[in-house]
Amino acid sequence: MPFIDVFVHKTVPFKFKGHSLTFNLSHALFSSYDIDQGSKLLLKAISDICASAEIRSILDIGCGIGVLGIAAAKACPGASLLMRDRDALACEFSYRNAVLNKLPAPLTERALFIEGLEGKSFDLALCNVPAKAGPGVLDSFLRDMPSLLSDSGYGAIVLVKNIAGSARTSILNSGAKLLKTEEGSGHTVFVFKRGVPSGSGVYGDTFWAAAKRSSEECIGRAGRYNIDGYWGLPEFDSPSFDTKLLMEMADRASSGLLLRKIAVINPGVGRFAAFLKNREPMAAIDLAGRDFLALRASARNLSKMPAPQEETQLFSFSSELPDSSYDMMAERPDIVPLTDFAGPAWENAMHCLKLGASYMAAMPSAYMDRFLKQKPRAFIKLQEKKKKGYSCAVFRLETK
Repeated sequence: MPFIDVFVHKTVPFKFKGHSLTFNLSHALFSSYDIDQGSKLLLKAISDICASAEIRSILDIGCGIGVLGIAAAKACPGASLLMRDRDALACEFSYRNAVLNKLPAPLTERALFIEGLEGKSFDLALCNVPAKAGPGVLDSFLRDMPSLLSDSGYGAIVLVKNIAGSARTSILNSGAKLLKTEEGSGHTVFVFKRGVPSGSGVYGDTFWAAAKRSSEECIGRAGRYNIDGYWGLPEFDSPSFDTKLLMEMADRASSGLLLRKIAVINPGVGRFAAFLKNREPMAAIDLAGRDFLALRASARNLSKMPAPQEETQLFSFSSELPDSSYDMMAERPDIVPLTDFAGPAWENAMHCLKLGASYMAAMPSAYMDRFLKQKPRAFIKLQEKKKKGYSCAVFRLETK
């Protein structure tokens, strides 16, 4: 996608197994200044595997900008490459970097861990493990990851040292054979062979049982409803200040409108989306945002609402929302250093809102002035409110 050009912060060279590689980095993604030390340690640990084994298929889980999968694929000519990440922008960068390094037919998927890979196998599966995913999720993932390996396949993970002990136990509990442990200053790498599926549910809905961190009963205009919080997402125990502002200004935004369809951008765990559904039970609510975990968690919280349900549509980017379809849109814009967050946010609001619709935007107060300076004349500001370093403003689209 050409729009990701604005997220490219720098381009860095990298060498692996005699191959000179190039990677675009981004402030919006992990390791924005150089290839991270954990990835370098993992690639060092699998160097001999790439040199000697017959690797025909490679899986990179939580691919980020694609370093692990792309480097391994370059060292294993002819191997297919599948890269997965919960962040849609990471998937775009991984694909872009694969093309930049002249890899044929790379595939990327926006996905959660190994969900949806039942029945598939790979000769090499790699992961830079996200420590904040939560202990239950990581245990399930590391017990099931070895089952994705072919009979002659290899798995390799890198993780921060403070969770290495529990990770090692999870891998061994899968029945996998641990081949190698590589230690760095802050990271540990495990290389292993195939294991037996644990049946822990990381493939299916019970992933959410492992990911669940909290459950809270909320009181709304139409009665009580529950919000489940999940590991890896904020607001698991209470709404943030920007969410509180959105809730406080919802009356102003909806005044005089018949809300049939609402879009919530970057919904987090879904607190504000569920708040709106409780207030406007007949409205259909669509969700957009880079984070697939946030979209799925928000959709799950919406699906529990005691209200008529229309299918919640999920979009990776707000630019994908259908034209002139929404009566209201609420957004917490992605604010990435050295990029223009305001221009695209206004442009997307303009294209997806109906004439006369409301637009709500909440963000740290330090960024609101810049946001307001780029406001198109088509939008009229109705109200602005501040709380604890955050600001929320409500606008009406007066002309198209």
